[in-house]
Amino acid sequence: MTQSTGEERPNSHLHESSHLSPDGMGIEFHEFEFALHHISEAFSRWSSAVHEYVSGEALPQADVSVLQLIRMNKEPKSAADIGRYLNRDDSSNILYALRKLEKAGLIEKGDSPLRQTTYQVTQRGMEVTDRYAQVRKEYLLSAMGSMLGEEGELGAAIKTIWRICGLYEQGARSISVMRVLQGERQDTDRPVVAPTAKRRKSTAKASAKGGDASGKLQSAG
Repeated sequence: MTQSTGEERPNSHLHESSHLSPDGMGIEFHEFEFALHHISEAFSRWSSAVHEYVSGEALPQADVSVLQLIRMNKEPKSAADIGRYLNRDDSSNILYALRKLEKAGLIEKGDSPLRQTTYQVTQRGMEVTDRYAQVRKEYLLSAMGSMLGEEGELGAAIKTIWRICGLYEQGARSISVMRVLQGERQDTDRPVVAPTAKRRKSTAKASAKGGDASGKLQSAG
């Protein structure tokens, strides 16, 4: 495996002339978002590759993360727990991943109330996740230690990423509220449609029939 020094910045010229980079800070933040894309894809390939290496079975990164999370702290976890810990709201995909992991013999249902199914790793799941952790330590953590030579550098990066994650979360909530308010405004501002000539004609006929009917009732009285 080749080790990256962390200094490569592919396609950095894209950030300087992008619609997402209106000024100095915009250029830098756009480069950060571009790095997010790269690290997300790189992590996905790494996680899937390691799992296949230690288990002989191919799984997408999202499913591998579900398996690793269930193993954490050796406590059974529900689908809701998994969604909360991994910041996911696609419950149907989480349930599908759980079914695949269970079919593969990596997890099993735990002892829990009937209304809340929890999952725990099997003996095979324990062995696979142990091997995954060992490969991760040998190939990734050792390289990480040499790359981040300064003490506390990784911790500072983690704090910054969590803060930016909070900004994205708050921004997403604000957009959701704006969409609701915009929908309400569209409903209240919707113009009253004036009756067309056809509608006016049918209304007049109805009124005439109503008048004839009332006249007949009065005559009958």
